[in-house]
Amino acid sequence: MKIGILGPAGTFSETAARLWLKEKEIGKSKAEAESESEKVEIKYYETIFDVSESMLKKEVDYGIVPIENSLEGSVGEALDVLSSENDSKGRMRIVGEILVPIKICLLQTLGKSLIKKVVSHPHALAQCKQFIRERLRGVEKKSVDSTASAAKLASQSEEIAALASEAAAMEYGLNILEENVQDKDSVTRFVVLSSSGVKTAPTGKDKTSVLIYLMKDRPGALYDVLGEFKQRQINLTKIESRPSKRALGDYMFHIDCEGHIEEEKIKEALKGVEGKVAMLKFLGAYPMAKK
Repeated sequence: MKIGILGPAGTFSETAARLWLKEKEIGKSKAEAESESEKVEIKYYETIFDVSESMLKKEVDYGIVPIENSLEGSVGEALDVLSSENDSKGRMRIVGEILVPIKICLLQTLGKSLIKKVVSHPHALAQCKQFIRERLRGVEKKSVDSTASAAKLASQSEEIAALASEAAAMEYGLNILEENVQDKDSVTRFVVLSSSGVKTAPTGKDKTSVLIYLMKDRPGALYDVLGEFKQRQINLTKIESRPSKRALGDYMFHIDCEGHIEEEKIKEALKGVEGKVAMLKFLGAYPMAKK
């Protein structure tokens, strides 16, 4: 089994991948778990788009990407990948989710007095705004593709510090100058993607994700759609708008609801929604992450 994630080694995406693999081993015999673990290969990619492309090209079996953070909200690139026209056949499906507590550290090769630049993923920089403002005043900030990329850069220069994980510090031989520098504790939700037709059976505690595009901009159009869930007492766990990239002010909506696509009330709700929208794309039904 090959898994594509954001790289290089030491990202929170890698933590998510290893947590997911650990969950998959639960209930298996020791021999089965050891046999499968030997066959797992993690491949690193620079961007979320690259991870999705690797699945569509069959370079990997699964892709694990961040989709939202409890402080900074949704990861736009992940939502765009799920709605992208590069998967016009709807081959990509969400088959799982993982919740990862985010603990960010300030990493450097030497001492804090030498820091002239701090680098990290945009979400990590945003989660540490107060720390940067109070403790790294005047230091240049730079965004990179991942927290591990930031750690790798910091390992190459005494003047660069990274905001990254403890795992990244170990991977790149950096000193942890300060721990838990995020403004507040947060959790990032990662989704497991597959393009190989994998289907997950109902567990009794599932989510279903869909993407909709409304027929036209009219008063109450979204309200009518949401009413299909309301009348069946289906709880929505997320609704997020993203630009359709067709025109200014034109949006698609990502919706997550409790329940599995194979449940009758979910089927009925989505059938009702389909009659009220120009497009409904099924993104996946999968077990809810353990908190």
